[in-house]
Amino acid sequence: MIHDLTPHGFTARHLAALMGVSESGYYAWRARTPLPRALRRAWLTRLILDIHQESGCAYGYRRVTQELGRRYGIDIGHTTVEAVMKGAGIRGQAGRPHEHTPPEGARTPQQRWVVDVLAVTTLQGPLYTAVVLDTASRCLIGWSTAATAHRGLVQHALMAAITRVEPAAQTAHEPLPSCSFTERAGSLRCAPVRATAGDWYDHALVGAFWDTVHRDLHGPAPWPDRQSAENRLTETFDRFARQAPAAPPAQPSTP
Repeated sequence: MIHDLTPHGFTARHLAALMGVSESGYYAWRARTPLPRALRRAWLTRLILDIHQESGCAYGYRRVTQELGRRYGIDIGHTTVEAVMKGAGIRGQAGRPHEHTPPEGARTPQQRWVVDVLAVTTLQGPLYTAVVLDTASRCLIGWSTAATAHRGLVQHALMAAITRVEPAAQTAHEPLPSCSFTERAGSLRCAPVRATAGDWYDHALVGAFWDTVHRDLHGPAPWPDRQSAENRLTETFDRFARQAPAAPPAQPSTP
């Protein structure tokens, strides 16, 4: 509560005294790094709230679970989604919900993330790398690497992307974009079965991104081991993520 009230002109010292806690204890709590489980719960709650709101508050936990898998590749049980919705104070409407269409202008074609998975060749075997690109800014916003291809690889990349954009999205009160998955991510079984497939523009964007990465790496082919490849990729991705976003491109017309 102190954290929520300080932006409105109240001092932390006075609020701490009013609530009977120490000011130093409050600052120690604020500086504490959240546990991974708490972070996962927080971003799951944000996604579930977005999906529920977009449905006109009609979707229950079963339909929300389906949407989490279709949009973001999140493999999660009904009971977990039901618990998160209960904790957030939301529930679906009774009866079979009708398909909800978002209001016109609520989500433009540019408001989408595209997820791809690429196998980088090393002498130890492939290093699978999942990336999340924002189609509006054409920027890299999340990534993850692993020795094997699995859905958790994509989930970790999405969690990194959500963590990166969450403060700005919360300030603007905007829903997080939905995701599309490339054919490569699907063929490696990293995309959910009913995931949205990327269109030709998404695949062109991904292809241009990897061309830039390969030009920037300047490493041996193949890499001697997974660790050296991962270190170089991380260095390159960190630099890309720090770059200022480009102006949103004009929506291309279908050829």
